[in-house]
Parts: sequence; structure tokens; C-alpha cells
Amino acid sequence: MSARDDDSACSSEGEEDVVADLESRPVRVSYCPACSFPAEYCEFSGKLEACKPWLEEQMVQVQNLKEKGKVKKKTEEGVKELPGGKKKKKTLQEVLVSVNKRGGRKHITNVKGMDMFGHKLDEIAKAFKKSLSCGASVISLPGQPDSIDIQGDVQDTLLERLPTKFKVPKELIFKMVDKQKVPAF
Repeated sequence: MSARDDDSACSSEGEEDVVADLESRPVRVSYCPACSFPAEYCEFSGKLEACKPWLEEQMVQVQNLKEKGKVKKKTEEGVKELPGGKKKKKTLQEVLVSVNKRGGRKHITNVKGMDMFGHKLDEIAKAFKKSLSCGASVISLPGQPDSIDIQGDVQDTLLERLPTKFKVPKELIFKMVDKQKVPAF
């Protein structure tokens, strides 16, 4: 039994087999009986007029399956599809404050997630510089959300000011303790 005979046998079976073929991997390709090309390439065969009835029949079958809801595009909850087929996970609205040791007795306080609350990170970094009398900058790393690095261990001061000055809800502020995310309040 040749591959062409096998494909024609599958196309004569019920709609359930067609749905199973569309959902499973690898995809079975149905070939045109007039030109022996896949449906996408019939126009290049030079026998398009002979292929048209078969193509219309195939398109009606696929359209009927889509209308019945048997062929569904699976999308995960919390995932946004971007142009070009890329997917972007929606991030939770939360602020994470952590302190990292830089060397010796020096520390860096890192604040992530402030941009989720409608604040501009450059303006927040500037406000931290003025109010805490230290250096602060916006850090952009590929594959990670933007964050603000502040010189020194100012975690306690930040946790006091975030709800009052920047109007971040207390239940959405977290801090890192021994490499674990813990609610700050």
C-alpha cells in the first residue's frame, strides 16, 4: 500500500479521524488526486483548474470542523500572543525588594516591579537618590524585568516608603529572606 493510497483511505474515514489527524503530531498531509501535490502547492502544479473541485471540498471539510469547535487553538491562561507567534507571559503586579552583598561590607538593594503600578523607573530612581542620599540606577537585563539598584542596605526604609509615597498596596510588597520570597507586611 503506497503513501498515497494510505492518505486517501484516511480522507474517506469519518470526521473524528480528520480531527485526530489535525491535532496529533506529525501532521498528515493530504495530496491532491489531480496533481499529486499538497493542497498548499496545487497552484504551482499547472493543473489548477483540475484541482479546484478537490480543493473546495477540502476547504469545506476543514471549515466545518472549525465551526463545530473540534479544532481549537489552545491558549494558556495568563499568556498573551504577540505578532509573529511569540508568547508573552503576563506578570503579576507585585514589588520585590531584595538586598545583595556586593563585596566586603557593601550592599545593593534591588527593587523589581515598580513599573507595573504605572510609575516610571527613571523618576523613581531619581526620587530614591534624593530621599536616601545614595546612588540609584535603572537596570535592564535581557529576559528579566527592569529593576532599580540602590547603593546600600536601605530595605527597611524602602518598605516604609513604598505604601505611603508611591501608593503600592502593602499586600503586594514582598522581600527576599534567605532566597525565599516573603510578604513584607
